[in-house]
Amino acid sequence: MFRVFSCLAVEHDWRLVVLAGLVCFAASIVAVSIFHRAIATRARTRWIWITIAGAAIGYGIWATHFVAMLAYEPGVPTGYGIVPTAFSLAAAMLLTSVGFGVAVGTSGRWRAMAGGVIIGGGIASMHYLGMWALEVPGRVVWSVDLVFVSIILGMCLGCAALAVALMYPTRATGAPLRRQSC
Repeated sequence: MFRVFSCLAVEHDWRLVVLAGLVCFAASIVAVSIFHRAIATRARTRWIWITIAGAAIGYGIWATHFVAMLAYEPGVPTGYGIVPTAFSLAAAMLLTSVGFGVAVGTSGRWRAMAGGVIIGGGIASMHYLGMWALEVPGRVVWSVDLVFVSIILGMCLGCAALAVALMYPTRATGAPLRRQSC
C-alpha cells in the first residue's frame, strides 16, 4: 500500500489530481441524475436514458483517468496508443450502461450488487485498457496483488454507489424506492 501512496505523493501533480477528482464528482452527479430519469420512465425510453447515463459516466470515468494520467510524471517521456485508448472509452461506456441496465431492469435485493459489480468491472476495464495504452521507453510490470485489490475495491464501491443511487431518488422519480443492500 505504501507504493500506492508514494506514487501519488511523489509522481503526481496534485493540481491535476484535484481536477480529476472534480471531473469525477461532476460526472457522477450527472450520471446519477440521468439514472434517476431512467428509473422514472418505462420501456424504450428507459433504455435510452440508461444508455445516456452509461455514456455520461463512461466519458466521466475516462476523462478522470486521463486527467490523472496527465498528472503522472514518471520522469520519462510518455505517450498513449490511440486504439487501446479508444477501447478504454468504449469499455467504460458499454459496461456502465449494462450495469445501470441490470440495476434498473431487474427486481430484487441483489440488483444494486449485480449492477455495481458490472460498473466496477467497467471502471477496471477502462483503467487497465488505458494503462495498456501508456507508451513509455521501458517495461511496465504489474503488481498482481494491487491489480486484484483495485478491481475488487472498484466493484465494492460501484455496488455501494448504486445502492445509494437506488435508495435516494431525486424529484425525477418521485416516490421513494425500496432500500437496496450490497
